[in-house]
Amino acid sequence: MTQDYEQLRLHLAENIRLMRRVKNLTQEQLALMAEVDRTYVSQIERCTGNPSLMVLCKLANILEITTDQLLTESDTLRRALSIE
Repeated sequence: MTQDYEQLRLHLAENIRLMRRVKNLTQEQLALMAEVDRTYVSQIERCTGNPSLMVLCKLANILEITTDQLLTESDTLRRALSIE
């Protein structure tokens, strides 16, 4: 269980960082749009924050992907969105 949890946290962190950069957003811009603190976005990207489902849904909507895509492997997300 712990390994699955840690792996999901890593995927989440990588995917948020990836999509934020694709959308050309800073952590602060993303945080303002999601109505969370900038440090919270930073914590999520560093795998130290544990976001609620509501925050995940907000982030996914802003990044224009589905919530479940946030938790997939980064390579899978890159292929699905044709990102290099």
